[in-house]
Amino acid sequence: MSVFKRPTSNGLTQEYHYRFMQSGKLYHGVCENCFKQDEALEFEKNIKQTAKNLTVQKSVRAIVENFKLELQGGDRIALSNAYELSLKKPRKKQPSADRIKFKRSYWRDFTAFLTSNFPDVLNLANVQKKHAEEYIQQIREKGRFNKQVIFKNHRKNGKSSKYSRKGNLSNASCNVIQQTLCEVFDKLSKDAGLIENPFKNIEKLNNNYESREAFTESELKLIRNNWDSFTKRIFMTGLFTALREGDICTLRKTEIDFDNMIIKRKLLKTGKLVEIPIMQPLEQFLRAELLLSGDSEYVFPELAQMYLENSGGISYRVKNFLESLGIKTTKKVEGRDRVVSVKDVHSLRHTFCYLAGVNNIPLVIVQSIVGHMDSKMTSHYSAHADRQAKHSKMQLFPGFMKQLDSDTIDIKATEPENLSERVSKAIELIKGIRISKANKDQLLALLATG
Repeated sequence: MSVFKRPTSNGLTQEYHYRFMQSGKLYHGVCENCFKQDEALEFEKNIKQTAKNLTVQKSVRAIVENFKLELQGGDRIALSNAYELSLKKPRKKQPSADRIKFKRSYWRDFTAFLTSNFPDVLNLANVQKKHAEEYIQQIREKGRFNKQVIFKNHRKNGKSSKYSRKGNLSNASCNVIQQTLCEVFDKLSKDAGLIENPFKNIEKLNNNYESREAFTESELKLIRNNWDSFTKRIFMTGLFTALREGDICTLRKTEIDFDNMIIKRKLLKTGKLVEIPIMQPLEQFLRAELLLSGDSEYVFPELAQMYLENSGGISYRVKNFLESLGIKTTKKVEGRDRVVSVKDVHSLRHTFCYLAGVNNIPLVIVQSIVGHMDSKMTSHYSAHADRQAKHSKMQLFPGFMKQLDSDTIDIKATEPENLSERVSKAIELIKGIRISKANKDQLLALLATG
């Protein structure tokens, strides 16, 4: 009999054991969880078949690819379920609902690409480096694989609308998609029995993205003179708080503390808690808005509803408003088919940092308010802060230059031989000094008597 219970000092083992030869090699071990003979025979049969298959593999790579689940002990995780399963894994900070939505769309685009080009790849463990590389090359050269976008149209009472994506993606967008896919494989690597992450060692592109531009003083005056109640809420709040679009729209009444004159807000994008001082113009504005908001939990109920139902509608209306004032909101960038946004709601964060730099507010204070400053925002801030310092120092130059232009007397160079000559020189020097007449007369009198 090929399966048996081993004798021990306490009697026979409860589980069965197996022992057989395959291609001149001895295989033996425990039939795990097999307490009946028929269960043990079935277990042994499977082990024999696996051993037989191993003997016909022609390379180490083939063994790894074909037996990764057996080697790692993982489960078959369907690609269609992978992203949702990855969300259940612990992480340093929980992504916002918007961030989850975007990342889910990235994963679905990847799975659509695999379904179309590699229909046999159904599970996470089936994805190889070549599949990952082909998809990354796809988004870099042609943009998203799935060009059709279906969404709920707020202007059509929530009915579905669709449009086609056009043009390629920025380097930064390609890197975000790649990082998202890499993250899913990382989170589920042990569960799926992965030997390696197929996206792990694909080199990322340089982030040559265009930063948003700050609004100029003339543009801010133009905005102020033409805003309506909708755009005023966006620009007043954004300019005085540097909050992002979503945080402006979903600002809650409980987050405003008039006793301490601060806004306490957990940012949607980063989850970071920030405390923002409430300046006087913003205080008056917020108090007036609270009177209009009724029993809603939000300071701006209309903005909150629109953002939660169709966040794109906010940006759409703001851009239309700016364009109507002659403020250019986009520009063409070399190497991109589509124009990129340079002036929108997010520009208010850059404007806030610009004004803070001009007014010499310490960088650490600004960072504690905005919650995060990318390298371009920091460099803009530093440039304006340094520029203001230079200006303040340069203001001292006119007076200094004027002194150089005036007639000066080098006492050491003249080396007067006696006291009377020194007194005479001192009197001449004092006459050229701009001090009060009373003090000058007193000094001259002292010198004359000395």
